Amino acid sequence: MTAGNNGGAMPPDNDDDPFGYLYRPDGQSSGQAASPSRGPASYHNVRPVGERTFGGQQGYRPQPDARYAAPEAQVGAPAPAPAGPRRAAPEPPRRNGLLIGAIAVVLAVVAGVGAAILFSSGGEEETAGGDPTPAPTATEDEENAEGSEGDDDENEPEEPEALPTAGPADVELSGGAAIESELPGASTEDGSYIAILGRQDATITWTFELPEGGSYELFTEYATVSDGQTMSFSVNGTPRDDAIDTRDYGGTGDWESSWYDTYNYVDLTEGTNTIQLTCGDSCDIAIQRLSIRERG
Repeated sequence: MTAGNNGGAMPPDNDDDPFGYLYRPDGQSSGQAASPSRGPASYHNVRPVGERTFGGQQGYRPQPDARYAAPEAQVGAPAPAPAGPRRAAPEPPRRNGLLIGAIAVVLAVVAGVGAAILFSSGGEEETAGGDPTPAPTATEDEENAEGSEGDDDENEPEEPEALPTAGPADVELSGGAAIESELPGASTEDGSYIAILGRQDATITWTFELPEGGSYELFTEYATVSDGQTMSFSVNGTPRDDAIDTRDYGGTGDWESSWYDTYNYVDLTEGTNTIQLTCGDSCDIAIQRLSIRERG
């Protein structure tokens, strides 16, 4: 064996392409490059790429897959259209579902409120037709209001005690003074009065209580049918210089229409006080009431 010959058939000498057998198909005419005869397997045998066998089987030759080829690389594939404006994908039906859920919740609330009103109205009807409704009790606010009213009443200043007044039965009589009722026009309940009627030394003694001392007015209600009639008096044992002037202001001479009143200023003390009236020179009068009044 010479160098360069591994025992296999070589292509003809007249073949211009010594390696033509590598890519010519089997069975070509002699005018073409003949396929080399295959001799015993050797690592020197040259085979086309992808035709190597393993265990007598044809080797795997990868085939192009149109699915993985770029669109522009496929034969006859149309040119890609220019990209236009993107169309928004249709909104999923989620919003409609939320709206339906909200409507269902509102209907459930309305149904609950209606049921509550129905049951409450039924309870009121049963109360009206059955046992009488218990009387409402006073609330805390009302009790507080009542309490505050009571407190206001307690805080209000007390009214001053009424000043003393004396009728014929409330005084002590002496020296011929007497209770009578023959003269008309007296304003006492029974028409009575204290008759002095010119009786010398006729005396009226009145004792009373005062809550506070001070200067007051002593009012004398009397009747007379002539002027110049007077009564002397004393306060707490002290004689006064000014007599009680009992004049006839009307001058009618009629006892029924001749009832008047007059007053004198007096200083009184807190507690017990005593005033005494006595007939002097001329005292043809009748006295129906004595009273103490605030000084005006």
